[in-house]
Amino acid sequence: MNEILTVAEAASFLKKHPGTIRRWITNKQLKARKISAGGTGVFVILKNDLLEFSIAEMVKKEHSVKRSVPRPSSKQEILPI
Repeated sequence: MNEILTVAEAASFLKKHPGTIRRWITNKQLKARKISAGGTGVFVILKNDLLEFSIAEMVKKEHSVKRSVPRPSSKQEILPI
């Protein structure tokens, strides 16, 4: 069976603020289910969904890092030896 986490538990697992987790849920970046109890709702996250999200975020960050070597500008003056 898949483990179910609260927003606070997911935040602790990812070392993020609970507000960040809620924002990701609201923006549909992180899958969650809303459980209603007495008119108020509580979000729960499946641990597998949280793991998939965190892996996808790591891959995105890795691809967004520029790994280029700075090259001299063609406009730079070449000094005589």
